Amino acid sequence: MTNFLDQLPEHIRKIAESVNVLTPEAVLTTPRVKFLDTRTKSLNTLVGNCTPDDVRVLKDAAAKWLAETPLSADSLFKPLANIKWSRVSFGCTALDRCTGGGVVTRGITEICGAAGVGKTQLLLQLALCVQLPVKLVGLGKGVAYICTEDAFPARRLLEMSKALEARYPQEQLNFLGNIFVEHQYESQPLFDCVSNRLPRLMAQHSIGLIIIDSVAAIFRLYTDYLDRARQMRRLADALISYADKYNCAVVCVNQVAASASSETRPLQDEVPCLGLQWAHLGRTRIRISRVPKQHRVRDQLLTVRKLEIVYSPETPNNFAEFLITSQGVVDVPSAELSARPPAKMRRL
Repeated sequence: MTNFLDQLPEHIRKIAESVNVLTPEAVLTTPRVKFLDTRTKSLNTLVGNCTPDDVRVLKDAAAKWLAETPLSADSLFKPLANIKWSRVSFGCTALDRCTGGGVVTRGITEICGAAGVGKTQLLLQLALCVQLPVKLVGLGKGVAYICTEDAFPARRLLEMSKALEARYPQEQLNFLGNIFVEHQYESQPLFDCVSNRLPRLMAQHSIGLIIIDSVAAIFRLYTDYLDRARQMRRLADALISYADKYNCAVVCVNQVAASASSETRPLQDEVPCLGLQWAHLGRTRIRISRVPKQHRVRDQLLTVRKLEIVYSPETPNNFAEFLITSQGVVDVPSAELSARPPAKMRRL
């Protein structure tokens, strides 16, 4: 809306133009920190006199403009709908195709699977891809990463970030500087972190992805199942409220356990932990598993992994295969490249 920008003071207009926020709707829905954040900008291109008061003036002008401009109900709904249904890319073509573009910024997405299957690798790649601009199917925002099991894999993240920097050299992003890590190994400290410190972090920084790795490590030790259900609802309500308020994706990792239907029947397939009490709180459930086949990449023989959508309100049940390499999560090479079996297999 050119008229909206024209009625602003010159230095306020430059602030909006410097971050490419040009409409009053975008001004109101953009976090304040984006106008002041210097982590992704060169010092030579910054608007030197941008202060919190300038941002307040800009947002007040946008609110006044919208209040004085008659709008239809349809025009009010469309910007919100576009914001609510943003997606964060996995950085892998096969996974994005399977999930309809990545993880949706609505509700809670659960990623479950056995130990060592590659769940954390997917989380690290999501934490990097969410920082990419919207044109590259990211959100241009940071990450809040809460670990409840092992220590945060900082070395692996550094390795994957270098690969992504080489893939998108023109972006010049400081990937490691936009990921905020917290370690919590008990339920009450986790609730304090999510209820108190996390909202302050999201108010001060532009956060586009919240990760908890994992929820099962906290809740599997509960013996009072009624109390566990209340605490899981409390955690889920807080995470969903942040997703709605800040337009961010929420991903929670869950463990799996073997299940038997009766004493006479053998063990059944692995099922996610925490039962229906947790399953009803999530919007989307994704299962990660190994496939009994391998692909050779350079001098390494890698096991194929599978991502499967168990349930999702907007994406049909589907699956995709992928590999985990030193560069991160990548597509499986085309069948033509690996159609011929090894020499020993041909002689058999």
